[in-house]
Formats: sequence, structure tokens, C-alpha cells
Amino acid sequence: MRGAYALHRWRGLKARLRAVFWAAAVLAISLLALVIGAAGDARANGAFPAGEGVLVPADRPQQIILVTNFGIVLTDDGGQTWSWSCERDANSLGVLYQLGPGPRRRLFAVANQHVVYSDDASCSWQIAAGLVAGQSVTDVFPDPGNADRVLAIAVAGAVHAVFESADGGATFGAELYRAASGDVASSVESARGDPRVVYVGLMGADKAPKLARSGDGGAHWTVSDLSADLGPGMPRIIAVDPDDADTVLLRFASTTGGESLAVTRDGGATATKSVTIPFYFTSFARMPDGGLVASGVVAVTPTLTPALFVSHDRGASFKQNGAVLSVLALGQRAGILYAAADNFRDGFALGASSDEGATWQPVVRFDQIGSITACLRGDPQCRASCEALAGKGVGSPGMIWEEAVCTTSGAAGASGGGGSAGAATAGSGGGSGAGGVAPRPSGDHCAVARDRSAPGAGALALAAGMLTIAVARRPLRRARPRPRRAAQRVA
Repeated sequence: MRGAYALHRWRGLKARLRAVFWAAAVLAISLLALVIGAAGDARANGAFPAGEGVLVPADRPQQIILVTNFGIVLTDDGGQTWSWSCERDANSLGVLYQLGPGPRRRLFAVANQHVVYSDDASCSWQIAAGLVAGQSVTDVFPDPGNADRVLAIAVAGAVHAVFESADGGATFGAELYRAASGDVASSVESARGDPRVVYVGLMGADKAPKLARSGDGGAHWTVSDLSADLGPGMPRIIAVDPDDADTVLLRFASTTGGESLAVTRDGGATATKSVTIPFYFTSFARMPDGGLVASGVVAVTPTLTPALFVSHDRGASFKQNGAVLSVLALGQRAGILYAAADNFRDGFALGASSDEGATWQPVVRFDQIGSITACLRGDPQCRASCEALAGKGVGSPGMIWEEAVCTTSGAAGASGGGGSAGAATAGSGGGSGAGGVAPRPSGDHCAVARDRSAPGAGALALAAGMLTIAVARRPLRRARPRPRRAAQRVA
């Protein structure tokens, strides 16, 4: 099943404009810091550290992967210890992290407009070759039932096309679909129950939402215009129903503002909006009993206001639960819902719920990460980023862990379990040990579309100054935490 999709490019533009504004506001500070730090080796851009995705593979019940905007946080012992893998050149600014099926469990992402993948839990990364090389990749989808089959969207010369890999994403050797001139392809997914069924979300040059469908693995396609049902805007595929290849849940961003969850039950011929909010959705998960959980932002003033939406009628309607933490991404395993949260607002970076998000228990905070992942402890980029996250160097976002994290062997890594860290969230518990709620095997988990969230005033002031310094020093840095942006999509 599919998860998160990149947000509109205008949100990235807004972030850049905000950076320019703050750069002007603290110009004197930045110039001074540039002079002071010119000889230093700090390589952080000052972005507020944040979670972006949750991967909980069914066949590895002790493993939890928290994708963040400063690398990957990982436990292989059910949350007793946590380690951190920094971003390197190949996966820098990576989005849409997701795991392919077992037993390989290849880790995929879209980074620097490439499909990248790792077979060793992010110790090393490879860049996909073949027909996608030299093009701008915008989406990747590993077939959940076939470890060798991977789909990707790539753009060249303003032409959007879907490509297929038959070797697990190492090379892409077949073009399955070429969008009509002016059409923008937002997402691609095949059906779990019938992998010959492939869908592509599209928006036409006239802003018409479309859904392309193939029932024979890409040999033939039918394109449906959903304007009459949805109005103008961009549809993105959240998930194809695992039991019904004709039912697809969509995230629809209207050109007039706001977003909707919509469902088609006839393979894209028609669609119906289930719930509409004035801002945007952030993530999605399917529970073992068929329940659907989606998170979103329903207000932005005076602060961002998150909400959960739960459906027990296959997406026909959703009931809102407003007493939630700042959900940035969702994952699900055996009925336990995991959420990447705002470490600074909510008091923990990862939480777990056994009641579809009504209450939460902390699993881990950033300051409970015990070490750099063993395979990367000698990596200079990881060491530089780690020290920046320990509060050292120009461009540091502030201290989120002790400097010992950068040098420890990992044997004394801090254990999970946030205690009372979740007290700021209504209903959050005081878990202990391995994160309060023990991870258990299996289920679908998806995150749809993450966005940036606003820190508090004091934190914003700190981040503004650090961001300005980082913009000025951009040619000097390579490994760094970065501004929040769209997250991952999970198979």
C-alpha cells in the first residue's frame, strides 16, 4: 500500500521566501557568524529536527525505522536502544522513504531527483540506472508483492512518464506510460491484490484531475477525467484497496484551497469526496480491521492545529478526533498505530497508540538516541552532522543530544520509553522500557503528505538565525539537517 506524496512546489517556494525574510531580519548576525565560522567545520543548516516517516516491517517485529529530516533513527531490539544514520550525498534531501517486500526489504527513497536504495539499513546507498538516469524522478513505488518490481515517475523536457524496474529498482528498463502533453503525473501505484492493475494520478494543463488505469500491467490505459466530481486540482494516490483493485483512496488538493480525501470504487471512472479540510492532510494508515486513519492540519493560527480522521466504512465517511499530537507521519503494525510527532512540542519524536490515536504513549525522544549506527561511526559527514546536533558549530540547530552520541560505541545507548514526555498531548501515557507500547508484527502503514510545522516563538528565533547563517555558508556544507519537507511513501 502506498503512503506519502511530495507536497506542492509552492510550499517549498514559501519556505525559501521565509528564509529570505529571516535572512534580511538578521543580516548583521549572519555576517558576523559567517566571519567567525568561516574556518569551522560545522555542516548543519539550522533546520528544526523533525520526524518525517515511520517504517515498521511486518516480518521484523523488533525493528522500527523513524525517518527524520536529519537522517534515519533505527532500533532493532524493540526500542531498547536507538542509533542514528546520517544523510550522505546519495540520499541527501531524501523523501518518500519506503521499504520493499521481504525478505530483501530494500529501502527506497527519492533523493536529488534520483531513485536511491539501500540493502544494509542505510549504511550505503546506490543510485538507480537505466531509463530514469538523467531525468527528474518524482515518485517511486515498490510492488508490495514482488521484490523485483518497482515503479517510478520521471520527468524529462516537461514530459511525465512511468517506468518499471524488473531488478528491484537497480535499473529501469521499460516505459509503461507516457502522460499527454501538459499533464503532470503526481503518483503511481499498482494494486496489491492484482499487480496487473496500475494507477497514475494526473493533473491536466487545464487543472483537471485525472486517474489513468491499466488492467494489463501497462500495455493499455484508460484515462478518466474527475473534474465533474472533484473540481479542478491535483489528485494523489494514497492507497489502492488491498482487497478490491477498483477502490482507490485519493488525496485531492483543490486549486481553490483546501484538501479532500476522495474515493473511487469503479477504477477511477467516478470519485466522491469523503472529508474536506481547509488546509492539508499529512499521513494515512490502514488498520488490520479495515479501519482507515488519516491526519491533517485543520488550522494554522494562532498555531498549527492537527486532527485525526477515522473511517470504519472503507473511506465513505470520516469522524474527526481533534485531541491529537502533531502527527507528521503514521505507521501501523498489528493494530498498534505509530506516529512521528513533534519532538519539541509533543515531548517525544515517536509515539504509539492502541486505540486509533485517541491516546498516545511515547516511544522515543531524540535525546534518547544512543549512538551513530555502527557502520557509519567513522564517516566524517556523520560526525560533523552529529556534532551540529549536539549544539556545536555554526549552523547548529541547537542541542538535541549529548556530544557522547558522536563517539559512543552504542553499547550504552539510551533506551526508549518517554516516561512523562507525552504529557503535553491529551491522553498520552507515561510508557516505560521499550517505548510504552511494545512493537508487534504486521499490517499496512502509509504516510500521505507531510508539511512543515511551526515551532514556538523562541525556537523560531533560534532557527531563523541559524538558517540565515546556513544559507550564507551553503557552498561549505554537505551533510546537514535540513528544512522540513514532504516525507515518504510506505509499501
